[in-house]
Amino acid sequence: MTEKKRQRKQKSISWSMINWWKWAFLILIGLILGSGVWFTKTVLAPVSLNTATETRTISNDPVFTVKVTKSSANRIMAHYLKTYLKDSPIKYAVTLGNNEAALNGSFKFLGNNVKFQLTFDPLVLKNGDVLLKSKKLNVGTLPVPISFVMSYIGHSYKIPSWVSLDSKAGNVVLKLSQFKLQNGMTLRATKLDPTNDDLEFAVYLPDNQ
Repeated sequence: MTEKKRQRKQKSISWSMINWWKWAFLILIGLILGSGVWFTKTVLAPVSLNTATETRTISNDPVFTVKVTKSSANRIMAHYLKTYLKDSPIKYAVTLGNNEAALNGSFKFLGNNVKFQLTFDPLVLKNGDVLLKSKKLNVGTLPVPISFVMSYIGHSYKIPSWVSLDSKAGNVVLKLSQFKLQNGMTLRATKLDPTNDDLEFAVYLPDNQ
């Protein structure tokens, strides 16, 4: 074999190896992106809940945990409420701040539409639900009690079936076990530390019963 033929053969082998690694890399990237799309559509997309016919139980061990930031949580809540309140005449927003959750909305008072902000302390319950304890109501100079606003919300606002509101105690409970994801998956809150931007949820699969 001549020197030129040997060099051409080595170059051909080198280009083959480079092309192989290039395609392997592209396939790997495709798998990662495809998994991300599947996770978003399959795990995070909420589905409607019919509590009257739901009979499946939840297994004791989570299949995995999810950690999110306040920014991500606020984007998820905004997207969910935008879809959920699409046909509702009354709109409201729920956001997480540094150390509290806030509900921004409006209510009718003496014929006027009054904007308000109701803030809560978010706490994780032993069963993984989230308790929101009301702490402050901002409505300008109007002497309106928190119980009045929460009672108005309970009677006038479109609220998901998995949200329980107690206007007398000033509490809201997010019953995450009743909030169904795709394929019957449910969530349990394990850690809520908005001050340190640390929110953690366990994801459970339903038993095949």
